[in-house]
Amino acid sequence: MEGYHIPGIHPDFFKAIDFEKFETTASDNLVRMSAPTRGDLFYEGRWLWMWPNWTLSFFSGGMNTSRINPLGVDRTELIYDFYFADISDAGKAAREKTITDNVAVIEQDFDICLATHQNYLSGGYEPGPLSPRHEKGVYWFQQKLRETLA
Repeated sequence: MEGYHIPGIHPDFFKAIDFEKFETTASDNLVRMSAPTRGDLFYEGRWLWMWPNWTLSFFSGGMNTSRINPLGVDRTELIYDFYFADISDAGKAAREKTITDNVAVIEQDFDICLATHQNYLSGGYEPGPLSPRHEKGVYWFQQKLRETLA
C-alpha cells in the first residue's frame, strides 16, 4: 500500500517504473497505486487494494488478484490467482515468466515484512510519522482498521 520500499527492496521493479511519478490515491474502500512504466514490465503500473484484504494488479494480457488473510499475530496467508487472455500452448512461456516475475516481488515483500516484524518484536523499532508522499495507503489502512474496530 506504499511505494516507499520499492527502491531498496525491488531493484528490478524500481528500474522498470518512473518512481518519481509513483502515485497513491485513497478513496472510501480502495487505494490505487500507479506509476508510468519504462520498457517491458510485467505490470502495467496499476495496482488496487480493496478493503479489507483484496488486491488487483494489471499486466499486459491479464491480471492477478490476491487475498491477504491474517491467521494470527505472526502468520499470514496469501492466496494469489492469475488470469490470462492468452491461455494457448503458445503463450505458456510468457504466462510462466509473468508468474515467476510476480513471485519474485512477493518473496521480496515477504522478506522485508518478516524483518520488520522481527524489529517490532525486538523492541528496536520506534514508530514515527508516516511519509505524506509515500505512505498514504498505510495511513488509509490504519484509519479503516480504527473505524472497523471502534
